[in-house]
Amino acid sequence: MVGIGIFCNLLVGYGARVVKRKGILLLVLPIVVSIAFFLIADIDSPRGGLIRVNPQNLISLVESLRAH
Repeated sequence: MVGIGIFCNLLVGYGARVVKRKGILLLVLPIVVSIAFFLIADIDSPRGGLIRVNPQNLISLVESLRAH
């Protein structure tokens, strides 16, 4: 989120300098923010989505509990 904030500040600063491309720059910011929120929501859903994380620490915990 800090990276998005820095990117947004750079984008606004660059947009203030170049007046011709202001319409295009106004579209970039919502797209970047929506992609960031999509990736955060995707990580939050463990069973589906683009990003899949294997819970290796939980699997090793279950195996260690079964051994005792």
